[in-house]
Amino acid sequence: MKLRKNIRSLTDVEKQKFVDACLQLKATGQYDQYVHQHHQVMVPTVLPHEPNDPDYRNGAHRGPSFLPWHRAFLLQFEADLQAIDPSITIPYWDWTQDVADPLNAPVWKDDFMGGNGVKSDDWRVASGPFAYKNGKWHVPSYPDDDLPGPGLKRQFGLVADSLPTPEDLQMAKRESLYDTPPYDSSHSVRGFRNRLEGWITQRGDPQVKTTSSQLHNRVHLWVGGNMLPMTSPDDPVFFLHHCFVDKVWADWQARMAQDNDQWAPHYAPLTNGPEGHNYNDVLKPWTLKISEVMDIKALDYEYEQAPSVMAIPRRVNKSPFLP
Repeated sequence: MKLRKNIRSLTDVEKQKFVDACLQLKATGQYDQYVHQHHQVMVPTVLPHEPNDPDYRNGAHRGPSFLPWHRAFLLQFEADLQAIDPSITIPYWDWTQDVADPLNAPVWKDDFMGGNGVKSDDWRVASGPFAYKNGKWHVPSYPDDDLPGPGLKRQFGLVADSLPTPEDLQMAKRESLYDTPPYDSSHSVRGFRNRLEGWITQRGDPQVKTTSSQLHNRVHLWVGGNMLPMTSPDDPVFFLHHCFVDKVWADWQARMAQDNDQWAPHYAPLTNGPEGHNYNDVLKPWTLKISEVMDIKALDYEYEQAPSVMAIPRRVNKSPFLP
């Protein structure tokens, strides 16, 4: 079974292999297909009576399929990396470990993801293997881009001033329901998915201690630059971020199964929900169904830390990641 590690556990060789494989996928044009897939799925998938609005629920965001869709996305990316080197797995970036000193987090070291963008150079990344000056990581200047010119860009702490804390994450992990009607991104829609995706803000829950977007969304906003728009996989840290989101979901699933002494879907809606978000709906553009990506063991991977380590007591165009 494949093991996905915390980035802090990676050896220098493992980091180099991951980076080299990303660069190889980029050189062949294969990497850019992930960017296109992520962008295209954000065309809203809605019911006939619902608004055709880019800020509304779509096939991979603002609804129940957020977690299954990105799990399938990670699986595709990992399979392509392993076609280059079978030993590679996607590592995860636990951003709650970097709250105290996010600018100097291990993920941003020059031998891995590289650092922040340079303000005087339109926020282009200047260090590490994906830096603009190296000429190996082409990112186009999009027509509606707020930052002109090509190149990978980051703006640490400019849009959101902090990363999510362990306490922030605990609120999501305490949720006992996966999702609830009307299964969208309203601040009043309770459930694990909407909490982890980051739409339950202070407006919907006074226990939330930071303003604006939360958890998954907040990380996109804190990194800024190319992590802000619908083309956010342009920044390879996207996959490390979503790998941790997937781990949190897997840990929550394991706890729910343990609490109920059985394996159950722990997913909603099973039927009669929005198109593309029901348990047996297909995750476009693949042929996989949501029901087929529920169990990571059946998908032949696991995470470095056992779910028991993460266990907690029972429940006690603007950027698309902004509320």
